[in-house]
Amino acid sequence: YNEYKSYLRMDLSREFGDQSAPANGLKHPTATFFHLCFRVLAIIIYLFLSLLGGSFTLTFVLVVILLAADFWTVKNITGRLMVGLRWWNKVNQDGSTEWVFESRKQGTEAYHSETENRIFWIAMLASTGVWILLFIKNLLSLSVGWVIVCTTALFLNAANLYGYVKCRKDAKAKVQGAVGSFLGRQLWNQTFGGSDQQQQQANSQ
Repeated sequence: YNEYKSYLRMDLSREFGDQSAPANGLKHPTATFFHLCFRVLAIIIYLFLSLLGGSFTLTFVLVVILLAADFWTVKNITGRLMVGLRWWNKVNQDGSTEWVFESRKQGTEAYHSETENRIFWIAMLASTGVWILLFIKNLLSLSVGWVIVCTTALFLNAANLYGYVKCRKDAKAKVQGAVGSFLGRQLWNQTFGGSDQQQQQANSQ
């Protein structure tokens, strides 16, 4: 645990987007474990206690604590390490707030692995889907207390999911803009560059 804390402190101290590529394989195994740990435990505890008629108060407290830990971990650590995305709320000098959605700079894709990328998104989507199904089940059975638990879980999961989907869309838009700008310059050079060179040669003669 102490080694993970020191590694995490060293990684988060770097400027976002400037990390160099580590070795191949599962590049952040500890972060990947905690990305799955809290959300899976929350679902297991909810199913175990609710199906066996456990205390509603105990179930609610345990599930909310686990999901709050998951929310903080995913928002501040695993999203950055596993997929190179980050979203946060910025307070401006005039007191207004601004939502910021960031992605790592181009050329740092090797810092992540495709395996981690898949684990990240599958876990996010699957856990949100499970809580949606549980919410519908409890809503149809008129279990008001359990509906509250599922609503809380959905809110915490959906908030992170929306933030990272927004980051991913913004990153793709930046890439498409850079590609379009590059192709436009190439087309301009091919269309007008040749005539400029011919004109210069004619003037020199």
